[in-house]
Amino acid sequence: MQKFKIGNLGGLQRHDERTLQHHSNPDIDVSKSSDNFSVLPLERQNPKRSLHKQVQETIADERVSNRAVRKDAVVLTEWVISSDSTFFEGLSRDETKQFFTDAYQWFANHFGADHIPYATVHMDETTPHMHMGVIPLTNGRLSAKTIFNREALRFIQADLPQKLNEKGWNIERGERGSKRQHLSVERYKEVAESLKQGEPLFDVSKLQHERVPIVNMFNFVKGKEATQNYILPPEDYQRLTERVQGFSDLGHAAKEVNDLKTSLNARESRIREREKELDKREEVISKNENLIETYDFWYDQAYEQSDKVTKLQGQIKTLKAENKQWQQSYNKLVDAVH
Repeated sequence: MQKFKIGNLGGLQRHDERTLQHHSNPDIDVSKSSDNFSVLPLERQNPKRSLHKQVQETIADERVSNRAVRKDAVVLTEWVISSDSTFFEGLSRDETKQFFTDAYQWFANHFGADHIPYATVHMDETTPHMHMGVIPLTNGRLSAKTIFNREALRFIQADLPQKLNEKGWNIERGERGSKRQHLSVERYKEVAESLKQGEPLFDVSKLQHERVPIVNMFNFVKGKEATQNYILPPEDYQRLTERVQGFSDLGHAAKEVNDLKTSLNARESRIREREKELDKREEVISKNENLIETYDFWYDQAYEQSDKVTKLQGQIKTLKAENKQWQQSYNKLVDAVH
């Protein structure tokens, strides 16, 4: 999940809908972009409507408070739904579409279909994946912190794969309590490239055996015999030297890693304590936000009532003037009768 403000929606839509001619991600195969598709119900698909306008209209229709939305407010959360490439290799296009439709439906059931402006599946990259936007609205209130707090994120991570499994998809939940960190796309590509260096430096079967002379007791050479050694060409020897140096460097690095691990374990313990403190603070902030929303609601109600009172006071003033005119007419009639 990634959070977006109102000013980020234009670029987000251009990326998801592939309206740009050139992309910063080299893994995008533009020749396959036509294979991308949406899993939203047809009645909810409107390609001519901008994401910016759609999000603004949804918030305006459902939000209770009449105050303007802050410029730095989170108005959209984007979710990336996928699995590993092996999972998709055994699926047909229809099955792939059904998998993402089931995932979309789970979010629609929990957070409201009206709050999901798009659910686009990209088939033009290495692994199929879905970009899905969710507007963080509930009970007339816009608050990503409240809707997608720690407890909600843990629930999503546990319940979504379980429900997908129940529908027949072979999906495994991530390791509970894992401290592993996800790599960025750029860092992953660097690591993937470095793994290629683990390939053999040269084909041993094609190397020549070293041959040494055989001498008798009088130091006469009788011939040559092969040893268990191989003769390396200069370029192979250079690569081997570099690799050996690399292993040596790794040995030093391993010691440094162990020292760092000890230090990190201590820091991790302190971080856990800080997380507990942050959880408590988050609860306090959530309560304060609820109080602010409640205050905003009653402030708006009081403003509306005040406006009604002002209008009623104007009507009373008009009625008093009319009453005075009727009283004068009544007095004239009484005088005429007398």
